[in-house]
Amino acid sequence: MKADMGCKYRAYPTGTQESVLTGWGHTGRALWNVALEQRVYLWEQRGYTLRSAEQCKHLTAARADLEWMGAFPAQAGQQILRNLDRAYDNFWNPEHPAAFPARKKRGHRLSLPFPGQAVDVRKLNRKWAEVRIPKLGWLRFRLSRAIGVTIRNATVSRDGNGWHISFGVHTGRKPDAPNGKPACGVDFGVAAPRSCPPRPNHASCHRP
Repeated sequence: MKADMGCKYRAYPTGTQESVLTGWGHTGRALWNVALEQRVYLWEQRGYTLRSAEQCKHLTAARADLEWMGAFPAQAGQQILRNLDRAYDNFWNPEHPAAFPARKKRGHRLSLPFPGQAVDVRKLNRKWAEVRIPKLGWLRFRLSRAIGVTIRNATVSRDGNGWHISFGVHTGRKPDAPNGKPACGVDFGVAAPRSCPPRPNHASCHRP
């Protein structure tokens, strides 16, 4: 079952964990690029469509031959190949505005995806929790809000603001149908909404 809601939290890896995650991030980027090039080559040369099920077998062989690939979590590698499947499916879907899958440059945001069954979460207190990552151990993160019911996937990523852990969760709740009314914007700089009483001969209200 697919996730229908995402939750993102700030993660705080130790120095050792950060070094490992950075190395894994570059390995995952290399895996994506090689898998993409392999698919493009086979299609252009032979008209053959390669999917993740077959590439996962190649990944198993590479993990046995290459030490740096063997150190990479198998679950993350398999998830990367499945994500590539989805990128191709979105590209061919006329109802999905997606471009052709692109190579990831070295400066690209580091990202490590995992299936939900590969991770485990435990709450430490009201503000902190930990997630168990294969081959890494427990990664601490700020519990800024409740996670949800069932975790379908997890992604460890790094951007300009630091490390984060994102969870795709299944809530069992279907999306609300459009109500046909105009969109309403919210100013997040407002601490509390306040209404103004109507004034005669004045179409708008303002603060004194």
